[in-house]
Amino acid sequence: MSHIVAGARARVTDPEAVLRATRSWASEHGSEVCLADARIVFGRDHLESAALHAERARDSNTMATRSLAMETLLYAAGERQVTEAIRVAGLRPDTQAVGIVLFGRASVDDLLQEMGWSREDELLSEEGKSLEAFGISRLQAASLSKERSLDLVLEKVALVDLEK
Repeated sequence: MSHIVAGARARVTDPEAVLRATRSWASEHGSEVCLADARIVFGRDHLESAALHAERARDSNTMATRSLAMETLLYAAGERQVTEAIRVAGLRPDTQAVGIVLFGRASVDDLLQEMGWSREDELLSEEGKSLEAFGISRLQAASLSKERSLDLVLEKVALVDLEK
């Protein structure tokens, strides 16, 4: 199953309703959709890595969840517990930018049209985002240059495998 990563401008006031709508749309299109609050997405590579780790977990029967979408959220959040992953990376009532991982053959543009969102992949950029919100301390962040901060994020994503 292939996947696509995208960013979208979205006004979320009811996260549960948004998740139900996207889950329903994905089901109708033989797909799965992972949505993350873009405030904790530190670049396209962050979501790509999370999706690849989730696919690997599925293929090796080591998933901690029952869906590829939720497994991706675990990795994207760098957490091994679903409740913590939702707390860190899940949609909130004030979410205005969404990171999307769409698994399957469905079109991300069709999903965006259905949801009334506009595609803005630049919202996935790490620019101006807080590593502390992602659970990386100031001390850890200070150990690397700004250009290498993505390395800390990707390391935290990979560590989920060891914590499972």
